Amino acid sequence: MAIESWDKIADQVSFNLEIGWDRLPEFINIKARMLDFGCGYGRICKQLNQCGYLNVVGADPSSAMIARGHRMYPELSLLHSAEARLPFDDHSFDAIVACAVFTSIPSSKEREDAAEEIARVLKPGGILHISEFSASEEREFMSALGAPMRYSTPKVLQDLFEGFECVHDEVVGANTMSGKRESSYRAFVRKPVNKAIHAISA
Repeated sequence: MAIESWDKIADQVSFNLEIGWDRLPEFINIKARMLDFGCGYGRICKQLNQCGYLNVVGADPSSAMIARGHRMYPELSLLHSAEARLPFDDHSFDAIVACAVFTSIPSSKEREDAAEEIARVLKPGGILHISEFSASEEREFMSALGAPMRYSTPKVLQDLFEGFECVHDEVVGANTMSGKRESSYRAFVRKPVNKAIHAISA
């Protein structure tokens, strides 16, 4: 688990990866019940609120990140969820946002577990939006602050949700926390309403 590393640097880190703000209203209704999966200290939750998305819950396995979020944004609903299974019923959310979550999970098994949990709590027909640092080849390394990171190809990220339908995706430039220019993969994918399987497009 990489959680211990993130706990240690929770008060030092300053996340900066952006989600697809321009596309968000196109795919996610302003009244949607949303989950910010792996919310860290609540940066994206706060920005969502500022954009009018007021029914947002954030959850993160790092207790130190959530503690920081409570100090910074006491008005937000931020939950510490240490267990692999989230404290939400099946099909609880209309939409889920995951920003740099899989970037911060090097383990393939833990990534698969996270993807399964996202699929469980998302309603059929619901939208998942991911924004992750990406690369042309898989790359694992330690960040400058000492947290394990993994940059994946778009295909590897797509395969985590291979049963979902891709409604929009793109690769854009993004700055890392250290100011280095890298690529970011953004995708809006829809959970199937029925048992039919739809391949995600590249």
